[in-house]
Amino acid sequence: MTFTSQEEQFLKNHRFCVVSTVRKDGSPQSTPVYYLYEDSELHISVTEERKKTRNVLRDPRVSVVVLEEAFPFDYVQIMGAAAITKADLVETSRRIWSTFRDPLPDDFDQHMVDQKRVVMVITPESVTSRLGSRG
Repeated sequence: MTFTSQEEQFLKNHRFCVVSTVRKDGSPQSTPVYYLYEDSELHISVTEERKKTRNVLRDPRVSVVVLEEAFPFDYVQIMGAAAITKADLVETSRRIWSTFRDPLPDDFDQHMVDQKRVVMVITPESVTSRLGSRG
């Protein structure tokens, strides 16, 4: 799956999205979160105990919507599979958190451990978008 150059630029220019996971009963569970777009994947810092983390460990299907907050409300919607990892946790989390918090706390590394942070990595399988539409 590849993004158009316009979709890729949109994902790089934004940092806030809504991620939806699948609950045990099959219903969606949606959460607004910050993300990092790198290497054609989305990375989200989550805690081990959150519903979205537990949902992904049981069923990796996710939907993510990155939405422009001004008219004409352009968006990119990604359907894909998510995985939970601790690989490069601190460095990846630093890059995510730096998009919305400056400066980071001095005890950031310990903060990640104390909060039981992990990274949700979303691999896109399909994408829909509305970009540049003024109608």
